[in-house]
Amino acid sequence: MAIPERLGVDAVAEFDPETQVYIINRAEADLSPSYSVIKAVSQATATAPDEMQPLYEVIDSDALDQLFAREDPHGTALSDGFARFRYEGTEVTVYADGRTTVSRLDSDES
Repeated sequence: MAIPERLGVDAVAEFDPETQVYIINRAEADLSPSYSVIKAVSQATATAPDEMQPLYEVIDSDALDQLFAREDPHGTALSDGFARFRYEGTEVTVYADGRTTVSRLDSDES
């Protein structure tokens, strides 16, 4: 696993009890999309990041970061849209607006 980002190391995903979703704002926490996934899933599953399956085994984390780059030198970053995938028994959604959300799946859904 890559060395964790130093920025946003104390970032915490907020839990919305109404929707049962963990939400982290990447821009406020100064996190890359891929690291926000690791942080939010770790919190949602109460699992240390180094005990989870490496994210790059589930999704191309470099491509995820490039897709939602805030300052893309080529002007091709998404300004709208999202990417959704399953990881560690959760459903993860990374939005172009800077949010990353994580909801736990029922055991029969994972």
